[in-house]
Amino acid sequence: MGFRIPPSLGLLAPLPLLIAVYIIKFLFNLVRWRCSVLQLRAQGLVINLDHISHIVELKIDILQPMPPYSIFLGHLPVVQKIISSLPSDAHPHYLPDELRRTYPELGPNFYLDLTPFAPSMLVLTSPDVIHQVTQVHPLEKFPSMKTFLMPLTGGLDIVTMKGQMWKLWRGIFNPGFSAGHLMTLVPSIVLKTETFRSILEAHAEK
Repeated sequence: MGFRIPPSLGLLAPLPLLIAVYIIKFLFNLVRWRCSVLQLRAQGLVINLDHISHIVELKIDILQPMPPYSIFLGHLPVVQKIISSLPSDAHPHYLPDELRRTYPELGPNFYLDLTPFAPSMLVLTSPDVIHQVTQVHPLEKFPSMKTFLMPLTGGLDIVTMKGQMWKLWRGIFNPGFSAGHLMTLVPSIVLKTETFRSILEAHAEK
């Protein structure tokens, strides 16, 4: 009598091969991406020094364009080191500034590669550069913002709108952000800040 493989097991036979192919493809794409990030590091960053009388373009050779980098793990070890030094409930927004404190050789803007656990990014902490990418030459919003807001707004929100529709609604909102109106809110902001400070002090004393 010959041994017969159950049909259900026969369907699973190619599974190890498929998993192996997937792992190899994943590692290949990961290494290829890491190499592209290394190319960015080699290129350095260019910064506009417009706080002097004329704009000067300076190739950043002294200031590093990213923290110490691993071809296999990217910036994951660096980020893990920083996160382990923070309270467990610390907000992720602390991370960029903590990186700058830990690595003072970093410039005000630097690359951060957290692939495959998070998208790679260019961290901007320079007000001048932030103004460029949000006001002078506005960049596209990150796709996940639209994905998150779409079920809530159906695309009718000022964060992800574009073109004339955005200009129309931004104009409607402008008075609320005028300097004159914001100054009227200062007393309330100060009062709430003092209340918040007293709460923090009470917790600190405990």
